Amino acid sequence: MPAVTTVLVAIGIIGGASCGRSIYPKVSTNSATPTATITTSPTAGNFLYSSNNGDGKVAEFKRNTTTGVITLTGSVAAGSAGGPIGIANGPNSKYVYVANSFDNTVRQYSVAATTGVLTSIGTIATGKQPQSIAVNPNGAYAFVTNQADGTISQYAISSTAGTLSSNGGAFSSLLLTSPQGAVATNAYLFVADRLQGSVASFPIGSTGALSPGTATPIGNGAGASFPGVIVIDPNTYPSAGVGYLYAADSVTGFVYAVSYSLTTGQPAYLNAYPSATSVGLGGMAIVQLSGGGEYLYVANQKLTPPSITAFSVTAGFLTFAAVYPDPSLNLPTGMAIGPNKTNLYVANQGNGTISQFAINPTTGALTFVKAVLTESVTSAPLYLTLTD
Repeated sequence: MPAVTTVLVAIGIIGGASCGRSIYPKVSTNSATPTATITTSPTAGNFLYSSNNGDGKVAEFKRNTTTGVITLTGSVAAGSAGGPIGIANGPNSKYVYVANSFDNTVRQYSVAATTGVLTSIGTIATGKQPQSIAVNPNGAYAFVTNQADGTISQYAISSTAGTLSSNGGAFSSLLLTSPQGAVATNAYLFVADRLQGSVASFPIGSTGALSPGTATPIGNGAGASFPGVIVIDPNTYPSAGVGYLYAADSVTGFVYAVSYSLTTGQPAYLNAYPSATSVGLGGMAIVQLSGGGEYLYVANQKLTPPSITAFSVTAGFLTFAAVYPDPSLNLPTGMAIGPNKTNLYVANQGNGTISQFAINPTTGALTFVKAVLTESVTSAPLYLTLTD
């Protein structure tokens, strides 16, 4: 999930090929990276955290719930540099989980209620080169995509301690070769597979175990489409029996719309939309505004200057709204939206900062507010999550 011009970690995406430990750790400006998709949401969003691949830490921020402004309060170790990638919050937004691709683990933390300080509550093994963490909305189960061995690690989450425990071991499927971004409902896990050029759906059983699923090729399919980022539309359409997903191409810069059946989980490819121009994309975030409109925001890593594209969303269809270049953006990757739906936060790999934008509640337009430094300009923050 990353990118930096001056410092490279053994891996990158060049011309659609990948090598090494992950497509996420720092890449050059000729590369782009997918994002972990968080499926649970805090009610207040008092704290914000970033997975910092460059220094192997998680940065801790206090968030003003009125203005949305964040203040760095500290950091906690999350393994060695080059490890931290995907990040997610757990039950009741009181826990944080971080995938570490360097040592094939998930780092687990509890959140101090008043300060937001993270305290380690242990580690648990994953498959090879874990990327994204998806927690289902009821906070009972977590799933981790493992790029190198093409598996999904399955976990049950303790409702009292927040700790993960293995829930059936590694799940494998012919539909998985290089699983990247993932998002879960309480019934299905959806996974973007970079090398197969597809989005797959797997049923989640009553015990949290995955079952064999189905997939749909997206864009031009394997060898021509490289999905990494995936987000789920917060709206579903029961009368039509469908919901919608959006996947971003980490090489070509297209956003792909996918529908899925609410009863079977079957995904179906709908359309492709260019984000400003055909360049590699970073993270995405989607929001239903208080004013009624729905918008999808996409980070354009390879544009000069970097920018964010906004699309209005209508039942699976995207309409280009605007492009927002900003000097604070520097290899933007992960995104998070505050629970009041008026702030967008963007992690900048290239300069170690988090950019904050105000979201117009009616039009979805973005206005830059401020940028806040993490531990250093080389910390390479990748992905973001909010907790209470």
